[in-house]
Amino acid sequence: MTVDASTRLIDRLAHRSASYAASPWAAIDPHLTSHPDLIYFGSGAPAAELYPMARFAWAAGEAWERLDPRELDYGELAGYPPLRELIARRMAGLGIDAGVKVMITSGSQQGIDFAGKLFLDPGDVVVVEAPTYIGALQALGGYEPTYWSIPMDDEGIDVEEIRRRIAVTGLVPKLAYVVPTYQNPTGRTMSLARRRALIDLCGEHGIALVEDDPYGEMTYGAPPPVAMRGLSTDVIYLGTFSKTMAPGMRVGWMVAPDSIYDRLLLAKEATDINAARPVMRELHLAADGFIDGHVAEARPFYRRRRDALLRALREHMPTGTTWIEPDGGFFVWVTLPAGLTAMDLLPIAARHGAGFLPGRLFYPPADAIDDSLRLSFSSLTEGRIETGIGRLGQAVAEALAKREA
Repeated sequence: MTVDASTRLIDRLAHRSASYAASPWAAIDPHLTSHPDLIYFGSGAPAAELYPMARFAWAAGEAWERLDPRELDYGELAGYPPLRELIARRMAGLGIDAGVKVMITSGSQQGIDFAGKLFLDPGDVVVVEAPTYIGALQALGGYEPTYWSIPMDDEGIDVEEIRRRIAVTGLVPKLAYVVPTYQNPTGRTMSLARRRALIDLCGEHGIALVEDDPYGEMTYGAPPPVAMRGLSTDVIYLGTFSKTMAPGMRVGWMVAPDSIYDRLLLAKEATDINAARPVMRELHLAADGFIDGHVAEARPFYRRRRDALLRALREHMPTGTTWIEPDGGFFVWVTLPAGLTAMDLLPIAARHGAGFLPGRLFYPPADAIDDSLRLSFSSLTEGRIETGIGRLGQAVAEALAKREA
């Protein structure tokens, strides 16, 4: 019998390829086509209305007008120096001393991948918040780690639970990945005391601590505690222009301790040689002298959308539904009444015309909990938010009635 060539290739795949076997969206996509006017609360993108199109158009023309042909050659492994300097100045304004150790990445997602590439061997323990960012699980999963999903409370990740697991198992995690400010997906913000405790624990055990900070500037009240990188230069910090300018530009950055910075540069060289040099120039010209005012205008815009979502939840959600009220970021984490699961609710909600991301997607598969869901308010108008949450409330009520029947 002749074995099909493509089957032979499948049989030769590396073990780590199993983490790329299915998209986390595959379980939900079939449900999102059942209504002609679905209001989708699953997007984590900024509002398209805030993309500075005219500024980008000007910057692109200006960048190409100024470009020396030699700047289309290979080069600038760490990134375009003026852009790196702009990032360092803005970080200093937030109390974070980046020095010159800024490396441009393809969004912060590439920085997560680089951290996994440098630190993880198969089976190594990675600490993540429970729940955590889907994209981090995708990026780190290819390195075949063992996850410790650590619960959170109102102050953030339970540092003492990490300490307890180390004592009980005798294992020491290689890496800890956290989103301490306006966390994706819960919207929680880690307290200053908890940030210090986590830094101390990681320092004590030699755990690489990765701080992902996409939402830190999107604050709608009192400013959050200083970033952990502002408390310790041992922290690996990831930033991005995806939430402040536009995600499609794919420009982020990584700030790392001196001891591993050169290794990170070589990891980048092995991955993509260098970031797109014209794009870095375009982003620099667009952001320089503009981004601070742009962020200041975006904050009240998104605050109104957050407030619309919270009002709608209070008005439309059945008794027993709870949620976290975030002080910033793009997300509200909703916990369903006892006995309901988000995956079971999704097809009901989709028939009513509302879509969302079920909570189980934000955990490693072995640790999945499905009593909650993530709602994003960033890319929906206030009117659509009100209508969509009304539909979602009807769906929850229907699911409760079915449970009690």
